[in-house]
Amino acid sequence: MQKYDVIIIGGGINGGSIAYQLSKRSYRIAVLEKTRIASEASSAAAGMLGAQVEPRIDGTFFDFARKSRDYFDQLVPEIEQVSDQSVDFLKNGMLRIAFSEKEANMLKERIAWHREQGEPAEWLSADEVSQMEPEMKAEIVGAASFPKDGQVMPAQLTKAFFKGASNLGADIYEFTWVKGLLEQNGKITGVETTSGCFYADNIVIAAGAYTPHLFLPNGASSPAFTPVKGEILAVRPEKTVITATIYSSTVYIVPKANGEIFIGATEREGSYDKKVSFEAIRRLSDEACRIVPALHSAEWSRAWAGVRPQTIDGLPYLGPHPDFKGLWLAAGHFRNGILLSALTGVWMADLIEGKADHHPEWKDAFDPGRHLKKGVIP
Repeated sequence: MQKYDVIIIGGGINGGSIAYQLSKRSYRIAVLEKTRIASEASSAAAGMLGAQVEPRIDGTFFDFARKSRDYFDQLVPEIEQVSDQSVDFLKNGMLRIAFSEKEANMLKERIAWHREQGEPAEWLSADEVSQMEPEMKAEIVGAASFPKDGQVMPAQLTKAFFKGASNLGADIYEFTWVKGLLEQNGKITGVETTSGCFYADNIVIAAGAYTPHLFLPNGASSPAFTPVKGEILAVRPEKTVITATIYSSTVYIVPKANGEIFIGATEREGSYDKKVSFEAIRRLSDEACRIVPALHSAEWSRAWAGVRPQTIDGLPYLGPHPDFKGLWLAAGHFRNGILLSALTGVWMADLIEGKADHHPEWKDAFDPGRHLKKGVIP
């Protein structure tokens, strides 16, 4: 019988972060992944750590997001040392550009809000943006500058989490399909897989958009998710054309440490299809070249798609499943899976250890049973 302290279902970035943090605390960990580690949304993301640039302003969510972003300063050198793998962490800042006075006014209000929260943010005129990024040629009103927002290579970070966890004693099982959960008297006791049964005191479902596909005992279900397909492409300019990440209402342009530029991303709700459409690539390319015309001559690298997990209210589910003891959810990060991954591992480890009373507001906001409590039927 294969017995562990915690079993994590899902080989994405948040499953990896949880596995790493629990392994640091001397928990015996098993990770079950149906294909390969980092094979889904974690390798499809652009890797932005955009705590301030993303549209959502919400006190609790923002508090979690910025603490997660700031934790990367400490986490990256640690995980790179433990895993002996680079994650290409860049603190290159982000520019949220405005094409109209309406957008500019919205961004100026956001800048004021961020300053009230103690975060650096400033408004740059079109001339100031041009001085900072000379290859940006689009007619813009200006941009909000968020210098603390950065980026990583998400697939590399995901693999580093798992390599670090493995080096600390975790067992990683790839190509291990979960057939169902084992239950006894209302408690989840293990997992039945194509490779046999695994048992643990705690089971964490961190399967992203595929979390609802897991069959729970007694006809129970996990809270609802909406899959949101996103398409993205990469090109390689002959020389540096931008240094900061450019974020607009239509496209984002992310210069990576390896010389590539990631350009994304579309949103198509309700689709698990990972085909890349010509229309999506055309639209993203046109918008990126409108903003940075020098990209016209960049060498084509590749294009891909991933599926993001979106919840009803846009907040992730981080906590105990409402129907079973010993079962935890860590999914629903939507567009912010990479950004939130650093703190998700710590927070879930704290919850499992029973040491998470320091942030009751996070418990409430991310409670997987919150919609049932409010009378919302997923």
